[in-house]
Amino acid sequence: MKGILLISHGKMAEGMIDSISLFFGDLQQLDYLCLKKEDNPEQFKSLMTDKIKELDFGDGVIVLADILGGSPCNQAAYLVKENITVLTGMNLGMLMTIMSLRQGESIDIDMVLNDTKMGINCLNDLLGVKR
Repeated sequence: MKGILLISHGKMAEGMIDSISLFFGDLQQLDYLCLKKEDNPEQFKSLMTDKIKELDFGDGVIVLADILGGSPCNQAAYLVKENITVLTGMNLGMLMTIMSLRQGESIDIDMVLNDTKMGINCLNDLLGVKR
């Protein structure tokens, strides 16, 4: 089973863990790391490296970053390799898809990205209500 690490500015990643626990009781190989104002990016990368080692039981780790180009994502870029995949634009729908897929044999990253994009809509448009 792939490990999952959530990284964000502030407490977003921590809140995502709290939210996903409402849907999935067993949160094995899932952790978070929050960048605070006073944190040094190099220290954050070091903490991320340690978390990835803890989460990787041999199948690799998926890192979900809050925004492309932000400090957490930029530090994660140094860690990308074959068994470490970094996805940006983290949201609850993305995490739910990954958690569901990892209960099976493999996680199709293209499917995760497609499902996540399909989950972004304007409800007014879907309901035919003027905005």
